[in-house]
Amino acid sequence: MADILYLEATSVDIPEIVELKMAMFVESCHADKLAKNAKELVVEDYFGLYAENQAQHFVAKIDNKILGCVGAFIKSDLPYRYYKCPIYGFIGDVYTVPNSRNKGLSTKLNEMALAWLKKQGVTMVKLLASEAGRPIYEKLGFKSTDEMSITLAN
Repeated sequence: MADILYLEATSVDIPEIVELKMAMFVESCHADKLAKNAKELVVEDYFGLYAENQAQHFVAKIDNKILGCVGAFIKSDLPYRYYKCPIYGFIGDVYTVPNSRNKGLSTKLNEMALAWLKKQGVTMVKLLASEAGRPIYEKLGFKSTDEMSITLAN
């Protein structure tokens, strides 16, 4: 078997990354929350974010096929935009294809994403952790926070 390559994604990788993102939504039983044109919107947003250097994905590849990815996003929204450091990082699109899981790909890709965010001047990073991902993030130094949420019925 060929060696796994850990790389910064390029815009050429965006369509495949978005396919993995959609698979993640299906596996996590959240696909029903997506807009009908979500895939197209994500592709459009990611091309724009890449052009503005506000996002970077990291991928693990074998034979030019993505086995796993992690996205690093730079955000500036309320209330953080009023802080001394008005930006924060967000880790998302963390996905590994099923037959490549539990091999450390996600940990390595998260480390690359955190290094990229730090290089961009980010001092705080947030994410949404699944139960399966929580141990990885804790090993990387993430802590649970006091954030809470509620879903309001329509």
